[in-house]
Amino acid sequence: MSGKETKKYSAPALEKGLDVLELLSADSTPISTSAIAEKLGRSNAEIYRMILVLEQRGYIEKYDDVDGYQVTRKLLQLGTEHEPIKDIMEYAQPIMRELAEKTSMSCHVAVESQEQIVVIARVETPSNLSYSVRIGYRRPICFAASGRILFAFQTSAKKEKMIALLKQHHSEEEVNIFLSECKKVAKQGYLKAPSAFVEGVTDISFPIIDNDVAVATLTVPYIKRIPEEMPIEGVIKELKTAAEDISKAVSYGIVRKF
Repeated sequence: MSGKETKKYSAPALEKGLDVLELLSADSTPISTSAIAEKLGRSNAEIYRMILVLEQRGYIEKYDDVDGYQVTRKLLQLGTEHEPIKDIMEYAQPIMRELAEKTSMSCHVAVESQEQIVVIARVETPSNLSYSVRIGYRRPICFAASGRILFAFQTSAKKEKMIALLKQHHSEEEVNIFLSECKKVAKQGYLKAPSAFVEGVTDISFPIIDNDVAVATLTVPYIKRIPEEMPIEGVIKELKTAAEDISKAVSYGIVRKF
């Protein structure tokens, strides 16, 4: 047997369909049929039927004003049927609503999805002015606030698997910077850092813990209003309490009564 790992089973049509889904999931902008074929190293004819079937089944959709496809929320809906994710979404909602009311800030929950994070729940603030992240939003773990939290609070074995996966998608320098930042997060117990994507937003993120590891993150994209309704220190305190309450609910099935 050669040193190169060989596949035990092969299902070419299924693999092509999964390749399309993975490609579209990793990109936030619509991708045309020809671009999909080029990126996957296949012909337009090979990809065309895959796209038609995936569109018919509701996994991808074509935008009328853009020549390209994006994944729909159906994949996210399938993922949220997984029991731990269902528990997080159920228990987190009342706690997140109270957090948003107290801080006048929106908040969201994110989980790991391969080499990315994906937002599975959010609550808007009752305030007229806020910044929020949509459900289904994805970012590479290496560049996301939630990604640093999800990595920092894992077992050593899980971290090794995550590092191996990240190295397939990022440069050695990017991975090393990420690991250095995760050490600071682990020491501090949470993350507070300027957003890497939006000026004027400070990401504050705490882990949602189950069995001593982070299964999700609770994050507030903090914006400073004038006049200030709650200082950032107060938001950090409330966010910490909310994350701890969700962690207890996920672990023990009990939500604090409000």
